[in-house]
Amino acid sequence: MAKAKKKAKKKPAARSAPKMKLFYSPIHGFIHKVLVVAHETGLWDRLEFVPIFPMRDGFSIAAINPLHKVPTLALADGTVLYGSQTVVEYLDSLSRKNKLYPKLGPARWDALRRLALADTMFEVTVNVALELNEKPMRPSVFAWFWPKIQRGLDQMETDAGKAKGFDIGHASSLHALSYLDRQLGKGLPAPVPAGYDWRTGRPKLKAWWNRAIQRPSVKAHFQKEYTGDQSAAFAQQKVIEVLRAQGRPPVIPTNVDYHPELK
Repeated sequence: MAKAKKKAKKKPAARSAPKMKLFYSPIHGFIHKVLVVAHETGLWDRLEFVPIFPMRDGFSIAAINPLHKVPTLALADGTVLYGSQTVVEYLDSLSRKNKLYPKLGPARWDALRRLALADTMFEVTVNVALELNEKPMRPSVFAWFWPKIQRGLDQMETDAGKAKGFDIGHASSLHALSYLDRQLGKGLPAPVPAGYDWRTGRPKLKAWWNRAIQRPSVKAHFQKEYTGDQSAAFAQQKVIEVLRAQGRPPVIPTNVDYHPELK
């Protein structure tokens, strides 16, 4: 008798990885370092985007991040990562498509140096932007921070002349430069010159910028309005989902720490 043919066992359908929640500020004229990394590493579709407006009541994420700062990344198991440097390194660790952190050696330390330079320039620019809300503004703040921004730009000009490939330092540089552009467009007081453009006198940095903003990871969100749910109710619901994943009661603060309109 002919042996009965064995039926091929059906492979179970592959389960898609659970999505991570990215709490971030959806500024369309700003190149988000985390979004660039998510796209470059092939993880864009694994993120659920949760728009947060840090200075508006109803958008507090203090229940899951005591600093109430974006970006904040929440994993499916309730683990929460905060600080953009932590978030981007975590995403890079998951990547099977492209690694933005070079392996140990001179290239890695150079990328991390440029990452630190750009991230600190961004933080300095944030401090300058917040000072615009103070009445009266303190001239000493601008006098203290502006030279640091200029020296940082000069270092970026030097680095741009040696730029190869695209790594985490480059992603952070886009982040810092686009935010600086945003604040310069609003006008900054002395010692910032009227109509200041960081591209003037920095041809290598300008040329690098013009090339880099053509990357798909930048064009995916830069200068594009966010079209999803931007309501406080949506943000609060996502915070509650994280708290439930952590086994904590879904009680969240709604008021934020600072209201510039009260100044």
